[in-house]
Amino acid sequence: MKQIQKGNECQAVTDWRTENATVPQNLVYGRGGFPVEKVLEALLAEQGHLCAYTLKRIDLKAAHIEHLKPQRTCRAEDAQRELANVALSREDVAWYNLVACFPAPNSPAPPGYGAVKKDKWWPDAGAAGFVSPLDADCETRFSFGLNGEIAPANAADLAAGETIKAIGLDDSRLMELRKRAILEMGLHPRSPQPLKSPAKVRQLIAAWPYRDGSGKYREFCVPLRAAALSHLAKLEGRANVGAA
Repeated sequence: MKQIQKGNECQAVTDWRTENATVPQNLVYGRGGFPVEKVLEALLAEQGHLCAYTLKRIDLKAAHIEHLKPQRTCRAEDAQRELANVALSREDVAWYNLVACFPAPNSPAPPGYGAVKKDKWWPDAGAAGFVSPLDADCETRFSFGLNGEIAPANAADLAAGETIKAIGLDDSRLMELRKRAILEMGLHPRSPQPLKSPAKVRQLIAAWPYRDGSGKYREFCVPLRAAALSHLAKLEGRANVGAA
């Protein structure tokens, strides 16, 4: 995962809240003319056009609005609040709970990983049992191998292990996509054109945290950075290399 820094909700959502303020039953995701397309556009821009879970490149035609805490859980919790006569959280329309993910809604043959795999999963431990792309440390809680493998960076990190399993981040098809990206960047021992210049590899490592001129991050930038650090260590004759 790459950390997503959430900003203010898009104006379309603010306007939707205002328009439905006198009809509280409409303040639910999908009701009252909820501005799905404008929200998705704003989420894509916020995330640099990367899927919040898989880091695949996405656009309006290949993404949907995902709830980090599933809608079912949000609404069940609000039902309990309503019974207790306390204010509703309405997390199913909270900006901090919305991200853009692959694939598009109702895709004919969605893959068994990412948001499709996660579906309605929510850990018994709540947010503490889930590594969210909003977490400041989410990029460091997973380790990646040159063949696209993924594992918890710390074997004792149970939440990282459960997140990998629940989202299918270790699915063979997704691992193959990560491996292909590493090969194409010349960071794999079997790359057709391996990078041989340590200076060039350092430039790539320095550039990957940033967006390009169109506001997009490089696809699979986090595992690519891990591969680049490993590749640099080999070029410089070191067994290991720390985070740059």
